[in-house]
Amino acid sequence: MIMKLNVICMSHTKEVKEMENLLEIINVSKQFRSGLYLGTNFKAVDNVSFNLENGEILLLVGESGCGKTTLSNLILGILKPSSGFIKYKGKITSKFRRNEKRSFIREVQPIFQDPYSTFNPFVRIDYYFEEVCSNFGITRSKSEIEQKINEVLNQVKIDTEIKGKFVHQFSGGQIQRLSIARALLANPSLLIADEAVTMIDASLRVGILNILSDLNKLLNLAILFITHDLSVGYYMVELSERTKTVVMYRGTIVEEATGENLFLNPLHPYTRQLIESVPSVDPNKKWHSAMKHAVLELEEFNLKGCKYSKRCPFAMKICEEKEPNLFSVEHSRVRCWLYSDTVDKSIALNKLKKNQ
Repeated sequence: MIMKLNVICMSHTKEVKEMENLLEIINVSKQFRSGLYLGTNFKAVDNVSFNLENGEILLLVGESGCGKTTLSNLILGILKPSSGFIKYKGKITSKFRRNEKRSFIREVQPIFQDPYSTFNPFVRIDYYFEEVCSNFGITRSKSEIEQKINEVLNQVKIDTEIKGKFVHQFSGGQIQRLSIARALLANPSLLIADEAVTMIDASLRVGILNILSDLNKLLNLAILFITHDLSVGYYMVELSERTKTVVMYRGTIVEEATGENLFLNPLHPYTRQLIESVPSVDPNKKWHSAMKHAVLELEEFNLKGCKYSKRCPFAMKICEEKEPNLFSVEHSRVRCWLYSDTVDKSIALNKLKKNQ
């Protein structure tokens, strides 16, 4: 009897954990081929794993070309993984039945970098909104549709009349907020915001970030926020209570941490240089780190060891020979041999201390 109760308790704990993990990325890789005849294969996403809980904001940061958008396309189902799998609410997305796939499309909504690409310039904005409501069966009557549209417009702070208007009649900031409103009409559980403020004026970015943070708190909405700008990422961390940051470089995760830990105490040399590269108005603050550009981008993807070794000022022999695992350091995990207990790294650590 006791054994049976223990089995039931273990099963219940597993189910609760799966429900907490809204999205799970498990050893996902995506391989492409560069060139037609004498080309080479490379992994744009290489053995990536992380999870996103209900109501959590996950920041996916890294420079252009590191695999962020490819990973978002894999999650959305636009691309198929070469290996590994993606779970949504405990189920593998590639094995979804027809009704499960329809639910997934409704519940996981993208917000793209270019707000104007979301809407057809020859179609009225209100028509788009009405189509979303009817296609997903969100509302039944005309009055319910109007009520739902007004509700999401208030949530994104659009107070202008949209009826009968086209995309060119709105500013870039307004269009991006309308893009968020269109996603909200589907009653999503997860928003995937891929560089959602990159094409918007700097003066309007804060407003979009505030809206996303408010939606996260109000609707318990999970958000995968993708950006190359660490200053934008840090602002999101300051706004929200439950955040996690993942740093990607050449298709691999090099560091991950919760809350402000990654920004206040970066561990990986690449993360440090990313943070140092954020512009500052302080004339006394100078960039002292040296960055090497020894190889082409495609070559870095296919390096045998650490993909950052050719640019890293603290690189050791083992860095070029063997790829490091993710080592746990306090509240973070970092893919760097500097944090391994089995490697002689005295020379590299002395360089690191001088740069701090």
